[in-house]
Amino acid sequence: MAEDLKGADVVVVGAGPAGCTAAEHAALNGAEVLVVERKEEVGVPVACGEFLPSIEEIKSIFPRAGDVDSLFDIPASLVSLKVERLRLYSPKLRLFEIPFAGYTTDRDRFDKYLASKAEKAGARIVTGCACFSVDGGEVITSLGRLRTKVVIGADGPLSRVASSLGLPKNKDLYPAITAQTKGDFEPIPEMYFGNAAPGGYAWIIPKRGGANVGAGVSPRFAKEKIGDYFKRFVEWKGFKTSKPVGKYVPMSGPVAKTTAKNGLVVGDAAGHVMAVNGGGIPIAVICGKLAGETAAANVLKGRPLEMYERLWRDQVEKPLRTALRTEALASLCFGSQWRLGAAMRFLGKRRMGNMIRCKPVLP
Repeated sequence: MAEDLKGADVVVVGAGPAGCTAAEHAALNGAEVLVVERKEEVGVPVACGEFLPSIEEIKSIFPRAGDVDSLFDIPASLVSLKVERLRLYSPKLRLFEIPFAGYTTDRDRFDKYLASKAEKAGARIVTGCACFSVDGGEVITSLGRLRTKVVIGADGPLSRVASSLGLPKNKDLYPAITAQTKGDFEPIPEMYFGNAAPGGYAWIIPKRGGANVGAGVSPRFAKEKIGDYFKRFVEWKGFKTSKPVGKYVPMSGPVAKTTAKNGLVVGDAAGHVMAVNGGGIPIAVICGKLAGETAAANVLKGRPLEMYERLWRDQVEKPLRTALRTEALASLCFGSQWRLGAAMRFLGKRRMGNMIRCKPVLP
């Protein structure tokens, strides 16, 4: 495989939602595209809560985003359960039920679907290929040096592409852990705040025939390892789960700069995550499209990569900054179970609905 792996106009590092969407749209716009993925199989193992907002909710959260309908028009077979509301629990288990439309999915199949769209558009995807660094016009990988005109870093919160390009790192990484459990669940995701996951939340996200169960914590407030909180949560709920999978979620908002002379970053690598809930798939897909289009325009028409920076900030930055400010206010309460419970009572269902949608919660 290494002998015929020479490179491409655009090399995308990472075959998650951001990387595959970027690859698809770079290829659709005429660029030769190669995607390298360190995992042996796209989407495996699953390290995600597997919940996505409906198209209507995505439009509400990101009203300036373009092309949302076609970007998130996925096959019905990828929808595990449709959801109409969420359940939020305070530290003393006071219930707040929030109207919110969405669906659960199987992330491995979801990611493979996005990869198939990229390949159909003309991109080539190579798995089992780790990226070590970027050196000028070459991407250094476990399968050799790949020549490229533009590199797109979609390689997660600890992005090696970002480091090589001299772009800012994600500063605030929350450890999270997730697993699968079998059983029959109501089609209502549940989020538990307080001791279950200090500074974050534990979740039960129902799927057909089971649920995705997990927890994410803030290093600032957690006094134990994430695995300890996860174990205690599933024991409390009486679940038997698959082997847990861990990851880091960037929670410091978008990084200050996402483009360099010959590359850019997108998705978790760019801090494209909603700080109020850790969700990143919608932003990854929206910004992935912009990244791919910009990379192709740079290669074929000489347009500056900085155009990507302007585009994604115009479409999604304001809601992400609002979410970041809300998370900063919430952190004032996380150190006290009483304060956290009181804050949730004060906010009530309406304001917490605004919070989830990255809208201001206070006048």
